[in-house]
Amino acid sequence: MSADLDKATTRNLLDGLRSFVTTFEGQRDAAREEDARALTESREHHPHAVLFGDLLPRLQNYSLVTLLTVVLKARLAVFCKAVRQDHGLAQNLDDMDGTFLEKVHIYLRDVVQAEPPADLWNWTEELVLLHSCITEAAGNPDLMGKFDRRVLQQIVRRRPGLALEQDDLLFSRSPHLSQRPQPVLVIHTEFCMDAVTAAQGLFGYLYQHRTPGGP
Repeated sequence: MSADLDKATTRNLLDGLRSFVTTFEGQRDAAREEDARALTESREHHPHAVLFGDLLPRLQNYSLVTLLTVVLKARLAVFCKAVRQDHGLAQNLDDMDGTFLEKVHIYLRDVVQAEPPADLWNWTEELVLLHSCITEAAGNPDLMGKFDRRVLQQIVRRRPGLALEQDDLLFSRSPHLSQRPQPVLVIHTEFCMDAVTAAQGLFGYLYQHRTPGGP
């Protein structure tokens, strides 16, 4: 059945993302060492040098969240399509109303009759909001709408491995110019690993409940 093939692909993608996290941990340390060496060699010529090693950890984990969100949404769409084809369902995902995640949730609940566990689905919704903060607001919650900013702040307080810290690079300006400190979303490896685990748990549940009306 097509769902069996899709399950293997989803598993391999998520396993690859887990390896992505651990691989870049080592590269982060290497970037910091290179920065320290370059700063020592050029301190006289570049008194205000930007150390990429300071920015790299944040960008690495931003990229992980972005990749995981893309994979998660794509594989949810594939899952819904596979179940429809395998069981001859009349409705498809595009027949549902709302945002992409709302469509998926309605389709899973009402058509596939598989209600994802609330904790795993919450992870999915939160991951998509974090992705929006990264891609649409450069990680700065102050550039988001009030409602999304409030929800993001709640997520940061609740999830280990997340923080809001004052930016000292991307949104920094000349020290001679007055400015209000800019907060930025900081994502640590702990959160990335937990997010991948939650995604694996979600698909583990779905592929165990891919038969409409089944157990």
